[in-house]
Order: sequence, then structure tokens, then C-alpha cells
Amino acid sequence: MASGDNSGDNWVVIGRITKPFGIKGGFKVRPLTEDPDRFRRLAKTVLESPDGTRQTCTIAEVRVQAGSVTLFCREMNAVEQVERFIGGTVRIPHSDVIELPKDSYFQHDLIGLEVYREDGRGLGRVEEIWPTGSNDVLVVRDGKQERLIPAIKTVVIEVDLKRKRLVVRPMEGLFE
Repeated sequence: MASGDNSGDNWVVIGRITKPFGIKGGFKVRPLTEDPDRFRRLAKTVLESPDGTRQTCTIAEVRVQAGSVTLFCREMNAVEQVERFIGGTVRIPHSDVIELPKDSYFQHDLIGLEVYREDGRGLGRVEEIWPTGSNDVLVVRDGKQERLIPAIKTVVIEVDLKRKRLVVRPMEGLFE
């Protein structure tokens, strides 16, 4: 169950738990990393349920197929143990995060940033990021309005993690 050392901002989400796999406690994960094989290098992780309950997961087996990940934890041996984590997350300690190249960002760094046009008009907040293959798409919401912004260098012209803001230069017709 939850332990005191699994709290705070020292944990980074690397995947979303989508559904059980089989009857022996396996589960499918939608990776939030460009390298799903990264899961193979994990010895332990932390699972967080939608209600915030956390549990350590000692990795017993990892299967990576076509960008999808299936995990098996030594602590889980029945589908019923997995079900409460569906819709939750897979987390690693911040100290285990890989270093990214310059001008690259983790999804967890971008989620929650306020988005502005280069003229200063606010557009909302990054709520989700959709991988599309060619480039990611930032889902920016402001109340009921939703904008889909391609995460490409010609559109996203500034990312300021310290000020928690992102500046975009919309290409012609993007918000029309």
C-alpha cells in the first residue's frame, strides 16, 4: 500500500494504466515516453490508483509490443488486485528520469503550463498531450474552449518551465 516515501513531487508519471491483462495480475500501460523499452530497464516502480492510493511494484516481467507495454508485478497475482489501478499511473523516482536533449521536454513538465500567443493573449492551460507519430499535439483548454496545438518548433516558440508558461505563434488558420 502507500508508503511515506512515495509522496511529493519526487515521482514522475511515465505511463497510464489502461486495463488488466489476463487473470494473473498483469496490466496494460499506455507509455508516456518515446521509448517504451525504457520499462524493461525498471526494477521497481510505483503504481498510483485514480483515488491516489500508491503501491510499490517490483517488476516481474515486461512485454513491449507495437508501442504498448504490459507489466507484471511480483506483488500482484490476480486481476482483482489490478482493477483498482485502472485509470491510474505508473511512476518512477525523479532521480531515475533520463536526461533529454536540449529543447526537449517531458510531458509532465508541459502539463499545466499556461499558454499564450506571442502578443500576450492567454489561450488556456496544457491539459493533455496526444502523440500522433509525426509530432505531439498539445490539448489546451480554457473553460469550455479546447484548442489543439501542434508541438512543433515553428508554433511553440518558447517554453519557460520556471515561469510555467508556453508561448505559441499560431500558423495561419490554426484558431479560425
